[in-house]
Amino acid sequence: MDVLPRQSADAVVNMSADLLLLEKYPRSGNVRFRAYAWSVPAYTFGVSQSWDKYRALVPAHCQLVRRCTGGGLVSHLDDWTFALVLPAAHPLASQDAMSSYALVHKAMAGALVAQGQSVRQVPLREEPRDYRQPDQCAERAEPNDLVRSDDGRKVAGAAQKRSRCGLLIEGYVWKPHLPGCDWARFERDFIAAMGTELSSPPVGVAEPIYDQFDHEGIWAKFNSDEWNRRV
Repeated sequence: MDVLPRQSADAVVNMSADLLLLEKYPRSGNVRFRAYAWSVPAYTFGVSQSWDKYRALVPAHCQLVRRCTGGGLVSHLDDWTFALVLPAAHPLASQDAMSSYALVHKAMAGALVAQGQSVRQVPLREEPRDYRQPDQCAERAEPNDLVRSDDGRKVAGAAQKRSRCGLLIEGYVWKPHLPGCDWARFERDFIAAMGTELSSPPVGVAEPIYDQFDHEGIWAKFNSDEWNRRV
């Protein structure tokens, strides 16, 4: 598993970097992972959701950018964020979404429990679930999301995009629900656990160099009204 350097950037750059990681990464056969931070106050929202609805909810001074993955509105004001890409040939890339969420959050739960954090995965339900709008998805736990064991508050969630290039998972952990967590230790432990779960030992790599046309084109996409206001 190629582990990219941690970086801090605004929402346009971060969303661009995640899509480049899926579609343009030079070692396309490798599992790759990036953890990152936010240089400005930002929210992101799912690819099929309404710009007008969320722009009315998000403070005017915060960036609002449409993700290429699904889900609803997510605040990045105090979260720990990551992107994981599985190449198309990886066995997990072709399985259902619940399988990949379960594996990622199993590794995440182990890293948090190792620090004494009381968390658990939300179990799958046997009966069909009623459709619910993904508004404020950061506050509502779905099967295989991570919640606090004591009061059920949602701790972590994720969304994904599949393409011929593989599977992109964008995920976050809401830091205020995990007081006392050592985030540097969590990052190391989570990456190690992901490497074990995916049978792909983590290796630190340099930031990839992309073709300038690809880099500028994807950045322009996430920075455009045509993309962000399209629904």
